[in-house]
Amino acid sequence: MIRLPAGVRHPRLVSALQAVLDHHDALRMSLTVPRPGVWSAEIREVGAVRADAVLDRAEAAGLDDAALRALIGVESGRVSAAFAPEAGVLVRAVHFDRGPDEDGRLLIAAHHLAVDEVSWQILLPDLRAAYEAVATGRAPALDPVGTSLRGWTTHLLAEAQHPRRTAELDRWLAAQPGAPLLADRPLDPGTDTAATARSLSVRLSAERTAPLLQAVPAAFHGTVGDTLLTALALVVGDRAARSGRAGAGFTVDLEGHGREQELMPGADLTRTVGWLTTIHPLRLTGGSYDPAAVLAGREDAGAALKEVKELLRAVPDGGIGAGLLRYANPAAARLFDPSARAEILWNYLGRQTGQAAGDWGRADEADALSARPDPDMPLSHVLEITAEITEGADGPELTATFIRAGEALSAGTVQDLADGWLSAVNALASWADGTTTGGYTPSDLDLVDLDQDQITMLEEMWRAQQ
Repeated sequence: MIRLPAGVRHPRLVSALQAVLDHHDALRMSLTVPRPGVWSAEIREVGAVRADAVLDRAEAAGLDDAALRALIGVESGRVSAAFAPEAGVLVRAVHFDRGPDEDGRLLIAAHHLAVDEVSWQILLPDLRAAYEAVATGRAPALDPVGTSLRGWTTHLLAEAQHPRRTAELDRWLAAQPGAPLLADRPLDPGTDTAATARSLSVRLSAERTAPLLQAVPAAFHGTVGDTLLTALALVVGDRAARSGRAGAGFTVDLEGHGREQELMPGADLTRTVGWLTTIHPLRLTGGSYDPAAVLAGREDAGAALKEVKELLRAVPDGGIGAGLLRYANPAAARLFDPSARAEILWNYLGRQTGQAAGDWGRADEADALSARPDPDMPLSHVLEITAEITEGADGPELTATFIRAGEALSAGTVQDLADGWLSAVNALASWADGTTTGGYTPSDLDLVDLDQDQITMLEEMWRAQQ
């Protein structure tokens, strides 16, 4: 939902959108499904999707805030329900025209087959650039796309057969999840659907978020993402210990952007629109620390942070091989249990600076959008956690959304996990605020062959001499 400057004319907006549709292949994609489980995607020629058929105009002149929000709710529900991938309808838009002297609104809706989180960061600036060109009588000249969606996808199909990928097979098979830890039963695709999903959101104040952005990463030479995943490892590991499974570890699925362009010589995915997301499993072992002791402040948190950091650094190429072997390599695919999936899907989106306020920025009425997933869509995980750093009134704040399978996982269990995760985050922040035993890990010192114990010994010797 975008705020348009006053004076935006609908015909010019149509021309600008046409330029974007013609420029980005994924927006012209259609899906062919001759029978369930057998599908292919086709990129249609430039001009195949007409912007005047995609972009509707809604009369919004003179509407007060409540009426505008109500109209946005109705229209967003209508256009999202109109998606038809097999007919090539992956993009819809509505121009809420408030008259020539008022700032308008623009809703852009795209099917997930065509876009991911990164894609929006490409499309919205392009739309603005195209409109400004049209408004001044110029033909839009958008920055080129380095690597096409088709080119990247074709390369991935070949990559799935490469020896460096097949060499990872034992790693990914070993990371398959064991017995359930959170739910009493596995997911049922007929019962556990989007209609049963329930959501819980939590937030950490700007004051407590600040150490996560600076002090904690600096102490162990890691990242915010390392820290937040460590907090999850602590709270779930503590739960496992209390259920009699101490030290058993657990598997979490990690979602990533999938733009590992170094796999393809000369590739440039910085302006490639499409759904490039990857998911790979990670086994969190908890072998070097006691989660309960860390959470209680009786044990140094540095060991936990370093272990999780090193597990993440050891994942080859962002984990892209897990999906390639499981879905795009027929020989390897037979070795995976199709029903085996981690209970938790973890996705850290990073720091969301948001679009700048004002023209062509995010509209305040975005909270009125009513688009919802297909209620019959099976849930992929018992619990899906999405965390990000957002801009609050007092500064950056950590926020997270916990989406549970409502028929498989109780609200109380998720509330305990969410509360425990925030407590773990606070424990890590307090560790960094005090006297820490942070330091380096093997992945930081790639010019020498030292394990963690050797690095720790050298650091202690150095401190003793100060």
